[in-house]
Amino acid sequence: MPSSTIPNVTGFILAAGEGRRLRPATMIRPKALIPFCGVPLLELTVARLTELPVTGIVVNAWHHAEQVAAACTELSTRLKWPICVSREAALQDTGGGLRDGLRLAPDADLFLVHNADVVLDFDLRELLAAHQRRQADATVLLVPGRGPRTVNLSPEGRITAFRQPATPDQLTFSGVYLIHRRVLDLLPATDPCSIIPALEEALRQGLRIYGIATGDAFWSDLGRPADYIRAHGEVADRGLRHSPRLREAVAEQARRRAALERQGVRCTGALGLGDDLRIPAGAHLHNAVIWDHTSLPRPVLYADSIFTDGKTAGRPVEAGRRPDPRIAACLDANPDTLTLEPLRKQGSGRMYARLRAPGDRSWIWCAYSPERRENAAFTALAEFLDRLGINIPSILLHLGDAGELVTLDLGSHDLLSVETPWQIETYLRDVLRQAARLHVLGDRAARLEELPLQAGFTKGLYDWERDYFREHILGRLLGRPDLWTPAVATAWCDLRNRLLEQPQVPVHRDLQSANIMVFNGKPYMIDFQGMRLGCAAYDVASLLFDPYKAHPSLRRRALWNFYQQQVRELGGAPTPPEIFHAAAVQRLLQALGAYGKLWLNDGLDWYRPYVIPALNLLQEAAGAAGCTQIAGLAETTRTLAAARLDTAAPSA
Repeated sequence: MPSSTIPNVTGFILAAGEGRRLRPATMIRPKALIPFCGVPLLELTVARLTELPVTGIVVNAWHHAEQVAAACTELSTRLKWPICVSREAALQDTGGGLRDGLRLAPDADLFLVHNADVVLDFDLRELLAAHQRRQADATVLLVPGRGPRTVNLSPEGRITAFRQPATPDQLTFSGVYLIHRRVLDLLPATDPCSIIPALEEALRQGLRIYGIATGDAFWSDLGRPADYIRAHGEVADRGLRHSPRLREAVAEQARRRAALERQGVRCTGALGLGDDLRIPAGAHLHNAVIWDHTSLPRPVLYADSIFTDGKTAGRPVEAGRRPDPRIAACLDANPDTLTLEPLRKQGSGRMYARLRAPGDRSWIWCAYSPERRENAAFTALAEFLDRLGINIPSILLHLGDAGELVTLDLGSHDLLSVETPWQIETYLRDVLRQAARLHVLGDRAARLEELPLQAGFTKGLYDWERDYFREHILGRLLGRPDLWTPAVATAWCDLRNRLLEQPQVPVHRDLQSANIMVFNGKPYMIDFQGMRLGCAAYDVASLLFDPYKAHPSLRRRALWNFYQQQVRELGGAPTPPEIFHAAAVQRLLQALGAYGKLWLNDGLDWYRPYVIPALNLLQEAAGAAGCTQIAGLAETTRTLAAARLDTAAPSA
């Protein structure tokens, strides 16, 4: 214990909460004991406080209180520091928890309060010095530029409001503060209660409530799983100056990561690695936290999830599968009252259902096979798109160990169902605005984040899309593979090479009307698991030359110009118009191949009516791209297909 102390200052760690936003991890361990960089949060906080001139530490506990109490006993013995546990009979919130804990520090005038879920690299002696210098009643550590930003600070350093509407200039309550007992006397008489009403009452009474800002110091409030995971990457990039225990933990993380990479495990993004991990060569870890003694048995992608006990997806993705029992608990729903409505839209190794609970609550549940890389990467891609400001269905829960996720229910209204021309154009403009953000801003961001994209557009992938058309339309449907003549082949190779010469940026890959949901008047992108690097025009062509929603030529031209303007405004380089039409040709070859395969091979007759519209569009796009041979092939194929389908070919 330090030889010189400020009299009557007690450290107080708020560790009672349930950590509901971090479920299901906090269902088996209290939030205070979840590991950060391999070390329990409680230990990191206690290590900081024991470096300061305080006379003892109080830790309050309620959720999994027995685990918190046992950890405090172990830390007190190991660090030779007095730690008392205030066990609450019911959860009292921050204010009620402090009031309950006062009895364990009867001689303390000041409390240095630290939320257990806050990771901080800041010299807390500055907080103590500022408090003493100003003879304050409370001094709050505030965070600039991050968080909810609801605290207003005067030029003199006095806090004037705690719950103002958020503005960029305001500050965020960090969860770390010094507070005098006299302020705690102002807490509301009823429990549970927050500390904020007492601080606001102190302001009204004219008490001295000050704040100091953390500046560029590292601070993270581990709220959602994504926040918890990404904080591991943020702290790894920092030079830590004031937290020796955290600095040691970060260094150990680097050693563990290097050891896994030497064993053939690919490591990208933000990682939190526990001790005694068993992960096979060939596995890929991306944006993941893996607790001690966990086994990940298969060489697949493990991404954007918390792995706590090594139970990875073992159940087959098949009819009759029910959601993991943890999902009901995380959604605050009774598992006996949850119902499943299978959705028509499925995918390779994926099944979707609408999950309903009483009270008109619903979500979209997906079970997936992690053997397919794009399935395991879906949450990583969703988080990436969300950070770019692109509308996607929010990921509410991802169980990477079970191969299941839950998203916001966007309903059943997609862009195909919109009929009013002005509404169609409004939604398309919004989608193109978002697509431009993906193509321009997403390029740099994807490389910085080592995003687990699918293999990019290469000669081989373009060739595969061509062969998809030749096999299922020219071969299976028409029995005329000879229509792909040497002249057509030469024209197509030139087109392919032009696309390969374009800048490679992140593209959705399947940006069509059926993959745009309309919810609360806004369009949302779905089915983006196939995202990869490719030519930006491929996405725009997929949307505007969409056989599901044949758009007039004038609309397509106006929307292409609108997209180009969005690219310019974001600082990107516009794509030449001929590349737009070349991309449309390539996309339509792929789409036609898919229609033929899904109809003729898989018996899905729903795709049959779109063959002729797609051939009409292929002829138009090829002509605009200057590929007269491919335009002629499209015309011949349409005539033969119309006869084969026993239907008249509609006009272009």
